[in-house]
Amino acid sequence: MKRQVWIFSFLMISALALKAQTKTLSIEEAVQLGVQNSKKLKLSQSRIDQSVSQLAQAKDAALPSAKVTAGYSHALMLSRKLSIPGDSGKVTSIKFPFDNVLYQGGLSINEPIFAGHQMKYAQQSASLLIKATKLDAEKDKDEVVYNVINAYLNYYKIKQSQIIVQQNLDDIQSKLDEITKYENQGLSTQNDVLRYQLQKSNTELTIIELENNRAIANYNMNILLGLPDSTTVQVQDLSYKLNADSNYNQYLQMALKDRKEFGSFDYQSQIADINIKKIHDQQLPTVGVGGNLYYFNLSKALIPSSGAFLAPFVVGINASWDIGSLYKTKNKVSEAKIQKQQVDINKDAQVDRVKTEVHQSYMEFHLALDRIKVLQEAITQSTENERVMESKFHNNLATTTDRIDAQTLLYQSRINLELAKSDATIAYYSLLKSIGHIQP
Repeated sequence: MKRQVWIFSFLMISALALKAQTKTLSIEEAVQLGVQNSKKLKLSQSRIDQSVSQLAQAKDAALPSAKVTAGYSHALMLSRKLSIPGDSGKVTSIKFPFDNVLYQGGLSINEPIFAGHQMKYAQQSASLLIKATKLDAEKDKDEVVYNVINAYLNYYKIKQSQIIVQQNLDDIQSKLDEITKYENQGLSTQNDVLRYQLQKSNTELTIIELENNRAIANYNMNILLGLPDSTTVQVQDLSYKLNADSNYNQYLQMALKDRKEFGSFDYQSQIADINIKKIHDQQLPTVGVGGNLYYFNLSKALIPSSGAFLAPFVVGINASWDIGSLYKTKNKVSEAKIQKQQVDINKDAQVDRVKTEVHQSYMEFHLALDRIKVLQEAITQSTENERVMESKFHNNLATTTDRIDAQTLLYQSRINLELAKSDATIAYYSLLKSIGHIQP
């Protein structure tokens, strides 16, 4: 009885463990997991946080500066008498105590009134940098979404191929059983049986290769989605994307309007303009107000009695002007203008890259659609060919080789069609990615 209980418990635990290691995902769920666990997107978010911090620092620079100082000095006078000669040869002597103590402190507060708009420009640049960084993060997200979709579809393609090849193996086994009976009845030769056995072995080898490819794709999916390495992913049936909603010019206009890179270039161009203004304003004077409180205590007591310390408070306006900036900033302005030109050139180069990418994606998608039409016709033809060969074989008008070749052509056509549908769907999402509209 105990042995049976142990066996039952072991089987239950094994079943639960197997169930825990299998995860069924739709393409939308896979994308959600990929985005949620992407280290690339976490790094993008950290860049956004860094930009926000830089904006906060730029705002902090406009706040008043305050500084507190304190000190203690202890002096021993080796020479305690000082003679100071005066008029008519008269000498005045001053005598110092041997032990001298000085407590000193200070409080300084300063507020810039005008600093050539440097603080305003710093805040504007930091704010634009946040917007540009967010667009870069959205672009990174599009990359992650596309990579997940591409991996999911490739995994789905392998699974569909496994189903078709397994159906082919079942069909071969059925025909092998049939031809074996014919051999026993003397209606076929041993060579016919061997031919089917060889076909079965080749198909089993294909199944092994597909399973190996599935295991590799499964492991890569686990890494991409942040799942445990031992997880077996089960995919759900999906709808193939086999039609184009717009023509090439419409896709191109959407790409030039909605690609995140162009918005990022616009922000970079604005930052370059601000940088030019910032350099120009370095030629202006700066003005500020401030107050300083000083404390001097010459007594030995930390808290002296009245009249034993000095505490002057000074308030004033300060102004400064670096005249050298009038002739030192010319080359800095030239460099800033060159940097802006580089941003504009990079944007124009990106336009060319986007045009090429959209055109290539569009052409590849329509090529995939054309392949599907041809393969659908090929399946119709190979199905009829297999039916005719089957009939001829049973009427001794076709050989076993003819029969196997017809069957192989049929199943290969079915596999090719499934692969073409998957490739067309991948090409469709590539087209969406090229116009900045990637979605599962």
